[in-house]
Amino acid sequence: MIGGMRKFAKSKWAAVVLFIPLVISLGMFLPDTFGIGGRLSGGTLSRIGGREVKVADVDRDVQRLIEEVRAQEGRTISQADAAREGQVEAIIRDLQVRNTLLAYADKVGISASSESLKPYLERNKLLVNEFGKLSRDAILYQAGQRRQTTKEFEAFIRDFLTQDYIRSAASAALTTPDVLSQPWISFQGEGRTFRLAAVTNSAIPRPAEPIEAELQAWYDAHQATFQQPERRRISVLTYSPEDFLDQVKMTDEQLKAEYEKRIAQYSTPETRTLVEFVSLDRGALQNFIDLTAQGISPEQAMAQSPSVTRTESAVKPDDVKDKDLRELVFASAVGKVYSQPIRLADNEPWKTVMVSAITPGIPTPLEQIKDQVRRDVSINDAIGLYEKSAEPFLDAAGQPLEDMGKQFGIPVIQLAPVDARARTQFGDQAQLLAQNQDSLQQLFSLSPGNMTNVIEGDNVRTMFRLDEVIAPYTLPLAEVKDRVKLSIMTEKVNEAATKAAEGMVAAVKAGATFEKAAADSKLSLLPQPIKMLRAMMSQASANLDPAVLNGAFALKAGETAVVRGRDGTPWVATVDKIEPATPEIVQALRAQLQGDITRSLTQDLNETFVVGLRAEVDFKQDEAAIEQYVRGMIGDKAQP
Repeated sequence: MIGGMRKFAKSKWAAVVLFIPLVISLGMFLPDTFGIGGRLSGGTLSRIGGREVKVADVDRDVQRLIEEVRAQEGRTISQADAAREGQVEAIIRDLQVRNTLLAYADKVGISASSESLKPYLERNKLLVNEFGKLSRDAILYQAGQRRQTTKEFEAFIRDFLTQDYIRSAASAALTTPDVLSQPWISFQGEGRTFRLAAVTNSAIPRPAEPIEAELQAWYDAHQATFQQPERRRISVLTYSPEDFLDQVKMTDEQLKAEYEKRIAQYSTPETRTLVEFVSLDRGALQNFIDLTAQGISPEQAMAQSPSVTRTESAVKPDDVKDKDLRELVFASAVGKVYSQPIRLADNEPWKTVMVSAITPGIPTPLEQIKDQVRRDVSINDAIGLYEKSAEPFLDAAGQPLEDMGKQFGIPVIQLAPVDARARTQFGDQAQLLAQNQDSLQQLFSLSPGNMTNVIEGDNVRTMFRLDEVIAPYTLPLAEVKDRVKLSIMTEKVNEAATKAAEGMVAAVKAGATFEKAAADSKLSLLPQPIKMLRAMMSQASANLDPAVLNGAFALKAGETAVVRGRDGTPWVATVDKIEPATPEIVQALRAQLQGDITRSLTQDLNETFVVGLRAEVDFKQDEAAIEQYVRGMIGDKAQP
C-alpha cells in the first residue's frame, strides 16, 4: 500500500487527479452522509477500537474497483462479479487492516500532525502550484471532487500518513546481522576467470547406425521407458450458451438495425482533431482555462493569454502514447477545454486539451461480419436459455449420456484414452479434463459405465462417463523402433564427444596449453576468457548454459576438467584465477540481501503484525453481516 501511494505521488497525473484513483488501494474514511447507505441494520460490518468498517465504505470502494477494471483492463464487471471473484471480501479485509492500524494509533497517541502535511505534499509534488508550493485552489478543488470539506480532506490525508508511521515502525526492525550474511556474501561475491572449449561436429565422427540386434538389446534394457500407465477412455457431454445461439430468432432487418446501433464497435478507430494549448507558465494556462469556462471562445481567451500557444493534430487512439491522456482525449466532448493544466513530465511545459472535431471510423460491411454481429446481439438471450436449461438438465441426469444428448441437441464427445494427468499416449492433454481435476480424480475411481455428477463451470455445464479402463502395458519394439534408434545414436554421439573432451583434458594435464589442446582435439575455444562473479551467473545464463557455469565454479584454481551442460553435452573448462569479493561488491551484496529479506518478511507483515495489533484494539467483526452483505451482492439469500 505504501509503495503504491509513493508511486502515485511521483506520477505525472498526481497534480491533476490527486488521490481519486487511490481509493481502491487506500480506502476512504468519509462521513456516512456521502455514502450509498447500508443494506443491513446499522450498516456496520466491523468495529475496531473507535473506528468502523461500514457498508457505505465497502460500497464506495467496490464501485471504484469496477471503474478501475473498466479503465485499466477494458472489461466490465458487476458487483456480483466482484463478489464471486473474492474482491469484495478483499476490500473488506483491506479496510479492516487500515482501521486496525488507525485504531492502534489512536490508542497509543500516534497521529500525523497538520504541520506534517504541507512538507509531505510539497515533497511529492501534490496539490502544488507551478512553484512547487501548496496551492489553496487545488486543495479546494480536490476536496470538492471528493465531496469533503477541507477539514475532512485534511483528515483523510492525515490518516494515510498515520498508517505509514505505524507500518514504518514495524518494518524498521527488519535487519540482517553481518554474522549471518557474511558467508552468503563471500560465496556470491567470489570472482573467477576461466576459459571454455566446446565439442564441435568435426570432433565427432558420425556413428554407424545400429543393427537389429543392437535395437533389441537396447529396448530390452530400457523397457521401463516404454511402460504405459493405466488410461481410461472417457465420453463427455458438455454445452455452453454458444450452443443456444441458433435458438435466438432474428430477422435480417433486426440484425441490420442492431448492426447500425453498434456501428462504432465494428468500425476502425475514430479520428479526433486534438487541439493542445501549451504554456511554460502554469498560472497563465490556468487563466486561459478559467476564461473558456466563463464562455469565452478559445481564440478570445488566447488573445488575453499571450504566453499560451496552440497546436492541432488528427489522432487515433494508438497515436496518443500516454494512457491517461488518451483516455481523457477520447472521452472528451467536442469544443470543451479540459479544466486542469496537465504536465506529462517534469521537463515538459504545461498543457490542456480540447477536441474540436470527431471523424467516425470506417465500418466493416455487415455482410463480412454478419455471424459476429448475430453472435454479439444474441449472446445475452442465449445465456438466458442456457440458465433456463439447468433444471431440465439436472432432472435428466442419470439417463444414458446419448439419450441426454438427443434430448438437448448436444453431441456426445469421445476423448482419446488419458492417464491420471489427462494426457494421451502422445503427450497431448485433454483440456476439458485438465480444467476439471475433481472430475478427473473421480473418473479414475469409477467402474466402466458410471458417470460423474453434473459439473457447473463458468457458463459451461458438463457430465463425464467412464467407458473403458485400459490396463498398463509396454509399447512393443515395432512401435518405438525410431525412438530406440535415436536414443542409441545420441548415446554414441555423447560417448564420442566425451572421449574428445577427456582427450583435451589429458593433453592439458600433460603440459599442452589450453589453446593447443583444444585445437588438437578439434574443440572450439571461446574467443575470450570469462571473468564473472558467482552472483552474476543467473544473468549470464541467457548466453551460456548455467550448468556449464556451475561446473566451472566448482573447479579449483588451475584445474582443468570436463563439465556438462543441462543436456549432458561435454565442455572443457579451466580456471585461471579465483578472487575474493571486493569491499564494493560486499557492500552491494549486503544491500541486496537486506532488501530480499525485507521483502520476504514484509509479505507476512500484515498477517502477523496486524493480527497482533487486533488484540490491542478490541477487534470485532460481524461475520454474519459480512456473509449476508456478500451474498446480497451475488444475489444469493443467506441460508437459515
